[in-house]
This record gives sequence, structure tokens and C-alpha cells, in this order.
Amino acid sequence: MDFQRLAGMYVEQNSALTNRDITNLPTDVNAVRCLTQAAINVELFTIPLYMTTMYSIQGMHSITGKGNALYLGRRWPGIAPTPSPQTANEQACNLVFSVFIQEMLHLQMAANIHNALGKTVNYPDIAAKSGCYIPTVESKAKAASFTSPLLVNQNNGWICYGPDKTEIPHILDLKDLSDPIYSAVKVALGGLDTNSLNLFLLIEEPSDVLASRIKESAKSKYIATQPDGVVGAVPFADWSATSTESQLPQFGTIATMYECLASYLNITYQNGMTLFEVLFDSTSLQQDLFNTEGEGHPMAEFPRMKTVVDAKTANEAKQQIFQLMNAITDQGEGATMKVDPEPVLPQGLVGAPVSSSYQPNFQALQQDYVQYDENGAPLPMSASAHARYFGGVVDHYDRFQQVKGLLESGEITTWADWHNNQENQWAAGDLQTEDFEKNTYKGTLPSAEAVANALNNLKSEGDSSWQEMSRVAAGAIAGITTVLNEFWSNSETGFPFPSMSGSGDRVSICWAVFGKAPDLSLGEYERIPEAKRDYLYHACQGMALMPDPQEESNSCASKEIFHTCRGSNSCKAEGGCGFVQGIDGGGAGCNTLATTASKDGLSAGCPTPTLYSPPADNACATKGGCAVPISASQLFPENGLMPIYQLRPGSTERISNEGVEFKEGDAVYDIAWQAYSKVMSHEGKNPGEKPTTQSDMRLAFPPST
Repeated sequence: MDFQRLAGMYVEQNSALTNRDITNLPTDVNAVRCLTQAAINVELFTIPLYMTTMYSIQGMHSITGKGNALYLGRRWPGIAPTPSPQTANEQACNLVFSVFIQEMLHLQMAANIHNALGKTVNYPDIAAKSGCYIPTVESKAKAASFTSPLLVNQNNGWICYGPDKTEIPHILDLKDLSDPIYSAVKVALGGLDTNSLNLFLLIEEPSDVLASRIKESAKSKYIATQPDGVVGAVPFADWSATSTESQLPQFGTIATMYECLASYLNITYQNGMTLFEVLFDSTSLQQDLFNTEGEGHPMAEFPRMKTVVDAKTANEAKQQIFQLMNAITDQGEGATMKVDPEPVLPQGLVGAPVSSSYQPNFQALQQDYVQYDENGAPLPMSASAHARYFGGVVDHYDRFQQVKGLLESGEITTWADWHNNQENQWAAGDLQTEDFEKNTYKGTLPSAEAVANALNNLKSEGDSSWQEMSRVAAGAIAGITTVLNEFWSNSETGFPFPSMSGSGDRVSICWAVFGKAPDLSLGEYERIPEAKRDYLYHACQGMALMPDPQEESNSCASKEIFHTCRGSNSCKAEGGCGFVQGIDGGGAGCNTLATTASKDGLSAGCPTPTLYSPPADNACATKGGCAVPISASQLFPENGLMPIYQLRPGSTERISNEGVEFKEGDAVYDIAWQAYSKVMSHEGKNPGEKPTTQSDMRLAFPPST
């Protein structure tokens, strides 16, 4: 979709975009800011939908890593992309995965557009230069939000999905479609079934086609189906400088939303000033996960297109922003839209190939996403590269059409199908191969029998376990969205990479145990602010430094802190395991620890050894690496040394002469127990006996990677 051309046409056709009265500036600025937030909302809305459906496909996966064979011979429930898809399940997974990943790209682009148009506006100065009165309003843009109240509630429960929901936020109420099949579609988290695929096809459908499906009696509700379309809608009627994103008009199609934004960005005022010049911030924070070039990601995935707005002049930046919008719609719909949408089915749009400029580069993907076998050796073909590249040749709509064909072939098996057979129960043989006998750490890992029993036990507990698993999944996803709020406003915040896989683990295990999607509307368990409690929540089984007197059991982790990933856990005693996150060392405490460690024969590396965040600790905040609940199978991937802290609400004190060494293949839980015991002993308390059995929840989850 050529937004530059379209926007130029709108300027010619819509006199309201030229020589506009400067007194409208605050209203127009607010419209753009709400539009860019709406774009973030729409792109984010698709991600849990696509992820949940992808993980409903039955399949198993191995956990591998560079240079180690920690989990050789073990399997965990949950399908994953494959470098050579053969079965219908594998083909469907690769296709949905490729869309799911590109929606993350689109979310990045929308957030970067939001930031690029976030310049603080000097209204008094503009008013003085123009000689016009301009109302005093908020001049600074709000930070990009990934927890919009249109999507989630205060507990990060996803309120936009449900068996009774019919609205694509900002875009369309599906009840307004004329076709009785499509008007009955629900915006629900579900498996790979007819409802989900029809929903996905409607989300990604070419704009003209989708607009043509809106029934006559509802056309007045949507910009896409009004007689003058975007030309007659921009600037928005009844819009003010204080309107909110929830008050935006309904667009009818995603492309129409971006067209409205493009039109606003072409507004010129009577004094010659342009709205774009007023809004463009050449110093804005731009984040990039796809076209970075460095350690761990050596090549740009999309070398022929921009994924950020890095221009320093307004004219060049405008071109970049329009290209970003063009890429989003071309990869999604793959169609060129007319200026005025017609209520007819256009020809030649379905299955149109994505422009070569917006396709990923295969060699780059192979370098960026190297895959390893269970012995830690690189594989000749990366599953992620295969899925992203071969899916990326065509648009999202076409990919979902392919998945629909696979579903209609009857060859796909979902976890719901597996559970419909009452005889299916988990057994050790499902979770282990003959190679496990070669695993150096087979005596450390929980047995396959124990894991199988845990999966079966959780299923037998029914709705109570399913609801708790749903909250685990919601907390895992919140471990992404809450960090993204900081990631796009603070250059020092890291992207929550582990949480991406961690949230997938939580969703896929829910499918594998119960045969149904998690209920993400339940959200996280509500926690009491640290300042208002005199105890610490605990991250792992049996290790409560200050048990909550209201907590019935210490058999897993405090429910209030179910989460994944460093960055999303900011309070003490909420994690710190598994990923051996480095912390700042140095000073007398480091030297004391190094000296003590050297006496014990530990590889401390005095005077300033690399120290790592202790398990069940997180004293340094956001350094926790494991998901909570922590997998009982989590092993350390490398060697290291940990300082020990005495933790209490409102205080953190390093026990300077105490440390714990860990080695590759050590069980995270065992090292955590050592750290916990040292703290308790330092306080003159008996840590008690380490639990001899592990909770079903911890046994069921795969290790974080």
C-alpha cells in the first residue's frame, strides 16, 4: 500500500488538510498521538491470539543450546517450528509462527512511529509566531503503552478476548458483517479451529474485501464504508484536544486506520507550518530487534526496508514512517487499497506476494537464528529461519488461507483432539528418548515418570488447576508487556527475550494438560505493595524467608509473583535463577567474597570476580532470570559464583563472607536451597529439611531457555 501516494491524493481531494487554521493544532496533535497508540493496540492485540492458537497444535519439542547437552533425550509438550516441515501439524505451526513473529515486527514499527511523533509541542511559542490564540493543553506525548485499558485490566487480565467478544479494537464489530458465518465469529482465544481461522482471516483480509463484508445498515459506523471514506473523515469530526484513544472513530479495516494517520501527517496550516514538523522528534528513542547487527544477531533481517525512524530531517523521517506503514499493510494484507473503498470484491488481491522490499533475507535469518541439536552442535538449517523466510514471501492473509486448507484436509491434530480420547494419559515414554541414557545429568533431572505423573495430576484436579495455570500464563505475558512499557521509554531497559519463550511454554503446557486455552482474562493474582507488607513473597518451593501468614502452603511459589523474565520482577526474593544474570561486583564485599571463595577452592578470580544473582534472591532487582514457578528441571548452563544477601522488606544487606559456587548442570533448585540455607543460618534460624518431592506445577513446566 503506497501511503505516500495516497496521502498526496488526499491533500488534493481534501481541502481541510491544507491551509488549516492553526488554532486546530492541539486537536490535530492529539489525534495523531491517539492514532499511533491505537496502532500499537491493534498490533499487540493479534499476538496472544496467534500465539495461543499456534500452541494448540499437538507436538513436542527438545530444549537445546550452544555447546551443551543439558537436556539430551528429554522432550516437553509444545510444538515448535521445524526446518523441514513434513506433516500438516508442522506446516501449520511454521506458517502461524511466521505471522506471529511478524506481528512483533509490526508492533515494533508502531511503537517507533509513536515515539518519532512524540515531540513536546511549544504551544505558546507557536501561538506567538502565528499571532493566534492556541488553547493551553498537555504538550508532551504519553509514552507508548503496551497495557492499554482497551486490552487489559489493572491485573493484566486480557479483557478484549472471550466467548462473548466480537470486537477487533478500534477496527470492527464482527456482528456488523453481512455474512452469517463471519458475523458469528467470536474474538476468543482458541485452538486451531474454524472460528480462530475465520477471525484471523478477517483481521488480515485485504481492506476492500473486508469493507465489502460490512452490512448496509452498519456502514455509517465505519470510515472505510462511508461515502467519502478517509477523505471525508480526516480531520475527525467532534474531536478535541482532550479526546482519548477510546473515542477514536471505528475504522472498519486496519489499513483505513493507517490511512487516517497518513492523512493527518500531511496537514498544512495557514502559516505554512506542517503538523509533521511540529510532531517529529529527531532524538526519539527507537528500538530494533530485527535489523540490529551485532553479537548474537549479526545481520539485518530486512536489509531493504527500515524498521526504525532514524532520519534527522522531517522530510526523510516522513518517508520512513510511510514506508513502515506500507510494510505493515503489505506484509499483512498484501493489497493496494483504493482511495474510496467500494463495496465490491476486487480482483487479484488474495494471495498477492509481498513486495521484495518487505521480505526477510534468508542468509541473514540463518546467521541470526542458529539452531542446535541436543548435543549443542549447530544444525545446517534453522527452523526459525525456514519458517520466517518461506512464510514471509506471501502476506499474512495468504498464510492463514494455507493453514485453513490444512485444517480442512483433516490431517491436523490439536491438543483438544488428543484429550478427546479419554484413554490418552501422559507416560514416561512420551517425555524421554533412548538418548537420555547418554545424558551426563540424568541423575540430577527429575525422572520422566515424575513429570508424566505431574501432568496427569494437574489434569485430574480440573478447573482449579486450569485457572491457576491461566494465571501463570497471564503473568508470563505480563512479563513482556510491562517491560515493553519501559523498553520504549528507557534506553537502559533490556528487551525481555526469555519471556517470549517463557510465555509460550506456559500457554503450550496449558493446552497439553487440559486440552484448552488458558483464560487470560483472569490476569495475575493481586499483590500487596512491598511498602505495605512485612514479609517477602517467595519464588520457589519451600524457600520463604518470611512466609506470608495468609499463605496456606509453601509447596510451590507465591502465586502473586507468577511471571517470567528479568525485567518484569522488580522486588526482592522473586527469582534470580537459571540464567545466571551478572550483577555489579567490586568493593570490599567483592574482595572478601573472593578471598573466602579462594580458600574454599572456588574459581573466584580476585580482586573483582564476575558475580551472579543468587537463586531465590533478586536483590539487585530485575536480575531474576527464571520464570516463576521455576521448573524443577532447570539446570545451570555455565559455572559461576554467587554472593548471598540478607533480605528483608525495605533492606538488602550482602553477607560479605558468604558465597555459593554453581557449575554447569547443577540443579537450580539445589543451589537455591544452599543460598537460602546460608541466609537462614546467618540469622540463627534452622532452614529445615529440603523438600524431597517437587510440586506438580514446577515439574510440569519445561526449563527456561
